[in-house]
Amino acid sequence: MLTLNQNVIDFVRRYGRVQPQDVAEEFDLGGVQTLRVLTDLEEMGALRLIEGGDGVYAVPNGGQSLCDPFTGTCTI
Repeated sequence: MLTLNQNVIDFVRRYGRVQPQDVAEEFDLGGVQTLRVLTDLEEMGALRLIEGGDGVYAVPNGGQSLCDPFTGTCTI
């Protein structure tokens, strides 16, 4: 079973650019918990948080994928 962090990384990689409220809705998280998860993942280098026209977005970090396309599992 994938952890929350792995699922969030996969979600961001799948959609390319997501707002925190998209993550909150997808994983049934509160606002504080969502920002904590996204900030932790950014500090770990798994994704980046960028300013956009209407708020903050989580985007894939680029570089080497942390997800296995065959199994769908992600590692941090």
